[in-house]
Amino acid sequence: MKFMKIVVIGLIFLLTVPVVSLSMAEEDLLLEAFTATGARPEAFDVTDWSVINRKFMDFSDMKHITEKVLRIFGAGENNFPSTQESDDMYRILTLEGMLDDDTHLRVIVQSVKLPEEYEKEPQTYLVVNVTGRDVGKLKVMKKKVIEAVNSSGGHSRITTCLTGAFYGKLNQTDKDKIIDKIREKLDIKEFEKMQDLETQSFVGYSPLISDGIEIMGENYNVNVAMRYSPDDDRTYIWMGVPVISVEY
Repeated sequence: MKFMKIVVIGLIFLLTVPVVSLSMAEEDLLLEAFTATGARPEAFDVTDWSVINRKFMDFSDMKHITEKVLRIFGAGENNFPSTQESDDMYRILTLEGMLDDDTHLRVIVQSVKLPEEYEKEPQTYLVVNVTGRDVGKLKVMKKKVIEAVNSSGGHSRITTCLTGAFYGKLNQTDKDKIIDKIREKLDIKEFEKMQDLETQSFVGYSPLISDGIEIMGENYNVNVAMRYSPDDDRTYIWMGVPVISVEY
């Protein structure tokens, strides 16, 4: 059961996360569009992953990969405890810790043997995730995340997400104005809007941002969601390129 769960997670990544490589200019544009809404940026999340080889690796070789990633981030092993999980069909090495007071790094190396009926070679994945509260560090961290994946033999499939908040509960008119500001800044022409009792969200396509994902035959590369939290009386906003990569 554990193996099947891991394989399913891997397949979800393959199906939902595209190959995206934002330029520095696009990153500036994303932050500009976000701040234009009036929201106060509170956090960022950068996640990148890739298949890095077609081998069923042992833990010693997997550890070499994580050590290389830590060197890219200028981090020491002592601050990043690791855990291991394995059976006959998979091995997972995970390490995580703080790069500084408000920036968290997680590195996952997962090596799997696929069932014979798939007629596929074994493969190893690398996932690198950085979260932080200082949005000013986004560019530097994103560059290092991409370098970590590409230098390990992978091909970047990066997602970027910004989180912010407004004080109080916004009415529908205010929410529509926020969406209009984002659409204007990113020149979004095509978009799909979704709403339930708690959350309003949309996906759209901006020609100013590279690549994207395909949903029901349409291309999208911007994902925005808003939800009111009565616990702290704030309306949160998330903007992801090409998708929101955090739980909301």
